[in-house]
Amino acid sequence: MYLDRINLENFRNYEKQYVELINGINLFLGDNAQGKTNIVEAIYICAFGKSYRTIKDNELIMFDKEYCRINAYYKKNETEVSTEFYIDNLNRKQLKNNEIKIKKIADYVGEIPIVIFSPESLDIVKGSPAKRRNFIDMICCQISKSYIIYHQEYMKCLKLKNTMLKKDYVDDNYIEVLHEKMCKYIKYIVSVRKKIIDLLNQYSENIQKNITGGKENINLVYCTDFLDMDEIQIKKYLDEHLYIDKLRNSSIKGIQRDDLEIYINEKEVSKFGSQGQKRTALLTLKLANFELLKNEKQEIPILLLDDIMSELDSKRINYLLKYIENYQSIITTTEDTFVKNISNIKISKVLNGKIEN
Repeated sequence: MYLDRINLENFRNYEKQYVELINGINLFLGDNAQGKTNIVEAIYICAFGKSYRTIKDNELIMFDKEYCRINAYYKKNETEVSTEFYIDNLNRKQLKNNEIKIKKIADYVGEIPIVIFSPESLDIVKGSPAKRRNFIDMICCQISKSYIIYHQEYMKCLKLKNTMLKKDYVDDNYIEVLHEKMCKYIKYIVSVRKKIIDLLNQYSENIQKNITGGKENINLVYCTDFLDMDEIQIKKYLDEHLYIDKLRNSSIKGIQRDDLEIYINEKEVSKFGSQGQKRTALLTLKLANFELLKNEKQEIPILLLDDIMSELDSKRINYLLKYIENYQSIITTTEDTFVKNISNIKISKVLNGKIEN
């Protein structure tokens, strides 16, 4: 599949903008704060129904406008498919696929598989466990619609549990009923996360060796309390830790505490890796993510590369460009000196919310 074109209306600093894309490298060139990242964000929204830059949808609306709309058109098996995102100042939100309103986000996510790579992505390697969970969850959601539903239901139960734990009187029976529900969700979520991390490990091995000339091995370790537990064991484990939850007024055990540890040559990269190793590990993870989606979904994902060339040296840039030259990518950058000898490329200049080819 590939993205053919997008229409932006009152989105960020674009009042009306038509963007035509090629099935190759689409490079958006311009200074900072001109609207390059907004193009990447719009495509992300069409894939996930939400932004990765803000949790407030109405912040996407252009100043002094009442609504914003994003329309994307993509080709899947030679058939054109359309998707639409709409939000207004009253926070009325609407998602559509082929003009049909989407009621459940699980019916929307995964239709446009994407891999996003930005300077903030380095937090996956060096940041908090939450950043790594989000990375894994993004992949899981694009692979499994059931994962989205189970994760949503688990988070609802967790919120109810934490609300109860903050009260002066904690109803143990109420929480144990929540545990009964949560153990089912935990079992499924852990199984999918484990599968995805195992696959990432497989794809990462060769990519890391190719980037480093065989000098470095990478290994991903899934850290969770619930590996190989059945639902009965999970329920018992949650119940046994309820007394600590009550002391701390919060849930100390659950899949919201899971982590992904990344090792290079048997050393944890977040603690002992150099800046170069951290960048290489991230590049490896993102390309492994791409291969995983491509093979599991039997579709070519779209690569969104937002201002990352400044984060990579020439060796890594050349490896990345060679890797992606036969796929569709959206690249934003402030300079284009790295695109020499690339034939399948379209360069567009971005200036103050206007795009020129």
